[in-house]
Amino acid sequence: MAKFMSDTSNPHRLVAAMRGLSKSLTSQIYITWRLLNDPNEKILVMSAGSDRAKSYTQFVKKLIGLLPLTKPMMPQHNKQRTSTQMFDVAGAGASDSASVYAVGAGNQLAGFRASLVIYDDVETAQSVESTVMMEKNNTYCMEAQNLLMSGKDESITCCTPHSMSSMYVDWIDRGVVPFFIPAEVPDSDANYFGGLAPFVQDMIAEGLIGLAVDERLNKEFLMSKKVRIGKSKYKLQYQLDVSDADDLRFPLKLSDLIVMDIDNDVAPLKISHSSMPENNLYIKHNGFKADKLYSPSYVAPEVAPYEMKLLSLDPSGKGKDEMGISLIFSLNTRLFLKKITGMQGGYEDENMINIATLCKDYEIDTLLIEENWGGGMFTKMLEPHLRMISPKTAIDEVNVRGQKEVRIIEALEPLANQHRLIVDKDTLDKDKNASIINSFTYQWSKITKERDSLRADDRIDSLANGVIYMIDKMSDDEEFGMGSFREQEAEDNLKFTMNIFGQTQRASDNYGDVF
Repeated sequence: MAKFMSDTSNPHRLVAAMRGLSKSLTSQIYITWRLLNDPNEKILVMSAGSDRAKSYTQFVKKLIGLLPLTKPMMPQHNKQRTSTQMFDVAGAGASDSASVYAVGAGNQLAGFRASLVIYDDVETAQSVESTVMMEKNNTYCMEAQNLLMSGKDESITCCTPHSMSSMYVDWIDRGVVPFFIPAEVPDSDANYFGGLAPFVQDMIAEGLIGLAVDERLNKEFLMSKKVRIGKSKYKLQYQLDVSDADDLRFPLKLSDLIVMDIDNDVAPLKISHSSMPENNLYIKHNGFKADKLYSPSYVAPEVAPYEMKLLSLDPSGKGKDEMGISLIFSLNTRLFLKKITGMQGGYEDENMINIATLCKDYEIDTLLIEENWGGGMFTKMLEPHLRMISPKTAIDEVNVRGQKEVRIIEALEPLANQHRLIVDKDTLDKDKNASIINSFTYQWSKITKERDSLRADDRIDSLANGVIYMIDKMSDDEEFGMGSFREQEAEDNLKFTMNIFGQTQRASDNYGDVF
């Protein structure tokens, strides 16, 4: 790890390891070495909380005073800053920024400068509880990057990831070089983003799978931890494997959807889901990067008109919120999401006209609006436009109750698990260009049951309301639907045949009357 720390060919490095493997100690020694070589270094240390950051810098200061080589670097009283939160080293030039200073994520940073940023466990189990908290934390960390001076663009991240949605994963995608040191030798390097420590890879090659990586955390200690905290948490915290960390927290998976072109008027009576590689669509989306979108493995040639067409509207009003709009069609056992989008603004005539025009263009049977939003005023404002532009569309209102996030997940998860939600491919192609927080695939993937887990949820909320409204009207037996279709088809053929036969018979009778 020390060799990795001093490898300046990679200016942004992420060292993921158990705290017992001394990633922080290694970086503290590295800071001391840098200050010895250049007392004018400006090193910012950021942790999740200011107390943790102060503990880090306090140890650096103690380390400088303990080592004979660095002891002359101790800050000079009454001449330099000497506190544990920020201190200078002897020989440093006058500057408004200390040689080493500590901040918690979210603390004031303006006015400081840095030649190196150390992120020391800026992410915690609490900070990944919701998407909003994760985004805030990431914003605080990016502010520290703005303090780096020209020609001194360098950072080291000492961390233990807590989730597949961890901001550390996003940093790796943006070019930060990872270096993973799990406490136990894994069976492969597949889940470490290409950054498993080389010496751990050598241990895998030697067949040492399951053994402790470091003698300080022996096998007995690790097994006791596994028993005490459970396999899932052990896999995350000790093996640093985030691949399964979000299965329960983020219940909606893009891979459960079926993606295909959806016709405006008819749909297949039977569609089969498949997650085989040949069905992977490789469509870009705003969900988790490991999640995939799939086309159906089978589409029946038999088609039928939709049983119902619904436009579900979440009228969120003005400001940063959108009006969430979902166009949902039903047939047999499935719902077809033809369009999901949003409109900015509130009661403007332009929005009312656009909504009514959508109803006309897609021949919508029912327009669904939340009754408990605006005291029914939105409905009253929309009605005259709807009567003028799409008079065949009826308006219905729904009164929603309970925590929004729980209601959305409970409505959509069963439908997705059974692969009964079909999404239009063109809609997803357009969705990737939406702003991140307003993207359907982002809201679908990142919603959790925690309150305010999303900064914006208008689109997925409109979908959930529509699903709840339509679910009782859906058939729950695909084969029954196919059978009904065949019976109706046979009955129509018989009527057609009898009609032709009847016309022929009447023509014959009329011909006989002539003579």
